[in-house]
Amino acid sequence: MGPFDNHQAPFGPLGGAQNGDDWDDWDPTRARLGYTGRMGALPWMGPGAHGGIALPDPAITRQRGLGGAGGIGADLLSPPALALSARAETADYLTVTYDVREPGFAELYDALIAPQWSEPFGRLMLSAFLTLPRESGWQGLDVACGAGYPTLELARYIGQDCDLAGIDIWEEAIALAIRKARDAWLRNVTFLTADILDSGLPDGSFDTITCNLGLTSFTDRGGALGAMWRLLRQRGHLLLTTPLQSAMREFLDIYYLTLRDLKLGDYQRALAQQIALRPTIAETRRQMERAGFQVVREVTDTLTLRFPSTMAFLRSPLIQTTYMLSWRSIIPDQTIRRLVFNEVERRLEARRQVNGGELTMTTPMLCLVGARV
Repeated sequence: MGPFDNHQAPFGPLGGAQNGDDWDDWDPTRARLGYTGRMGALPWMGPGAHGGIALPDPAITRQRGLGGAGGIGADLLSPPALALSARAETADYLTVTYDVREPGFAELYDALIAPQWSEPFGRLMLSAFLTLPRESGWQGLDVACGAGYPTLELARYIGQDCDLAGIDIWEEAIALAIRKARDAWLRNVTFLTADILDSGLPDGSFDTITCNLGLTSFTDRGGALGAMWRLLRQRGHLLLTTPLQSAMREFLDIYYLTLRDLKLGDYQRALAQQIALRPTIAETRRQMERAGFQVVREVTDTLTLRFPSTMAFLRSPLIQTTYMLSWRSIIPDQTIRRLVFNEVERRLEARRQVNGGELTMTTPMLCLVGARV
C-alpha cells in the first residue's frame, strides 16, 4: 500500500444511517426516521423506528464572528460591507438577494461566511496536504481562491523557497486577497483574475493544485477538472473539497416532510430531484477519474453549524448565498412559498426548542486527493 492508498471513513453516521452507509447522500424515504421522530414537539409525525439517534460529536462547533479567513475585523469593514451585514440581519429571507459583484460583498464573505464554511473544509484539505511530498522550488495553484483562503494559509506553511498562485474570476475578492497578502508580508504568493478554463497558464506548470469548495461553482465541471489536470506536472496532485449531498440534512428533512404533509407533491419531487444532483463521494470520484486523475486518498469529516434561533439560520449570509436561493426556487409562486416556509419556520422552531434552544445543521465534508499519473 502506498502512502496515499488509504480511505478514511466518516467519523460517524448521520441521520439514522446504519454503519454510515448513507452518510453522504440524502434519501427522502428516511427523512421521518432520521430526524422528525426525535421531535417530541411534533407528536403527529410519530416516533422513529430507530428511537433516539445520536449524531456524531461535532467536528466544528464554534461559530466565529467577524475577522476570519485571514483577517478583517468588524472595525475594518467598509461602509458597503457593513450595510450588507445589516441587510442580512433584517431582510426578508424569502426575497433578499446578494450579488458577488456588489461593493463590499467580498469583505462580507471573508468576514462572515468563510470562517463558518470555507475554513472547516480548508482545514480538512490542509490535513491531507501535509501528507504530500514537497521539495524546494515546489509550485502550487489554488483554484477558485476567492479572498485568499486557504491560499494564504498554504503560503505561510510552504515557506519562501516555494511559490503559490491563487486564481479566481471574482475581481473584488482577488483585490482583497492581494491586500491581505501584502499586509501579512507574504512574498511567495501571487493572485490572478482569470477563468481556469482560459487562464493562459502553461500546461504542466504546477506540482499541486488545490480547489476548496470551488468545483460546484463551475458550470462545466468536467472542463474545469480537465484544465486542472493539464496544468499539473506528471505525478502532481489535485486536492479537492466539497460538501456532500446531505448537507443541511435537518432542514432538508423538514422541508420535504412539510411539502408532503401539505400535499404539494410536485414541489416535493422537485426538491428530491434538486438534491439528487448534488455531489456524493462516488460521483465526485467518477468526475475526477473521467478527467484523468487517479484518486489516491479520500478524507471525510462532519461539519456541525449551530444557530441560536430559527431566524438566525434562515437569514444567515452563509445559508442565503449557498443554499436558500435554490430552496426558494422549488416553489415559484411566492404566495405558496410563503405559506410553506411559515410552516417550515414553525417546525424548525419546534426542533430548536427540543434541542435545548439551538438549531444545529450537519454537513458531510469530503476531500479527495487525485494524482496525475
